Amino acid sequence: MRQTSARISQAIADGGTRKSWVFDLIYDNARRLANVPIQREPALDWDASRFVTGSGSARVVWTDDHAHTLVPREIGDWFSPFGAEMQVDCIIGAGVFAERIPTGRFVITEVPDATESRMLWEGRLIHPGEAFTVTLKDRLAKVQRDDFGMPAAPRTASVWDEIQDLTGMPVVRNLPDAAIGAIAYEGPKEDALKALYDRIDAWAHPDATGALTARPKAWPEPVDTIRNVVSAPTSMTSQFTYNRVVVKGRSAEGRPLYGVREITEGFLRVRNSNGSQSPYGGATYTYPDTLGVLDTQTKVDEYAASLLPRVSRIRSVTREVTEPFNPLREIGDVLVFEDRRAYGTAPVRVQTLRHRGAHTVMTVEVPDG
Repeated sequence: MRQTSARISQAIADGGTRKSWVFDLIYDNARRLANVPIQREPALDWDASRFVTGSGSARVVWTDDHAHTLVPREIGDWFSPFGAEMQVDCIIGAGVFAERIPTGRFVITEVPDATESRMLWEGRLIHPGEAFTVTLKDRLAKVQRDDFGMPAAPRTASVWDEIQDLTGMPVVRNLPDAAIGAIAYEGPKEDALKALYDRIDAWAHPDATGALTARPKAWPEPVDTIRNVVSAPTSMTSQFTYNRVVVKGRSAEGRPLYGVREITEGFLRVRNSNGSQSPYGGATYTYPDTLGVLDTQTKVDEYAASLLPRVSRIRSVTREVTEPFNPLREIGDVLVFEDRRAYGTAPVRVQTLRHRGAHTVMTVEVPDG
């Protein structure tokens, strides 16, 4: 949950606040342009099931006193998608008070369209006005598109030190550190980073200022209560619930190792006691050890045994909760949701989040019964 003062936090909970968005153009960690003019409210989304969780778009409008253009045409232009970033903040006002709440640091990945006005003035072509859309993704997009050029080894023994070294991003160490062990890197850096976070039982999570932190896989304590619900329909899916895990490792000699564990009883059993297919059937979750940590049969078996309860209990019941605009929400937040007719008072966890005008819309996971 993003932090703000108690006064603004209470005002958001009570409703009736006023808001405005602020976009600052950043390059190489330096602000190039403050208060970039945006035509309409931006579309901002976060999805905890993705590696690059944050995405969005904004429509920039520009009128320059000297009729210069900012439409990017070459690498190095201010808004070109080759290193330019946007720091997006939300200013919340309540009465005479107002606070600026960081919302996200995004990489500009595309400028898909641009329209501009042109006219001749004293024999010179000028640009009295223009507009263009910028497509945004969080800073993990830079890690996702990068690979190791050749096999490599970690340069540190600490998971957090290695995360910082691998990504080049500042880190906030919000979970205890762990030792990496003897591993090797090869292929996409995304896979290596996921494996490092597995060592601390978490997912990579960029914060609102662009630093890299961790979103724990275990549910933390609730940070707030959902109030003023506009709507909250229920849905259920089997897409992310598994009853078999296959963990793939490799011995020090290069021999493939496999650890397999299955659910053998209950509604999620893989097969019936007589060997026939169960009503649910099989759903396999495969975990490849990309860092080479699981190098013995005992290790792959133990990891498979620890992984099965997690993937077979991924929350299959979700609710789409619409509430008045709340810029403090984050994916991974555990919130108290009260619905006595269906579930009573229970914690839920934010899986997806999007801001749309006067509303914030969240998909929340409901604990299994």
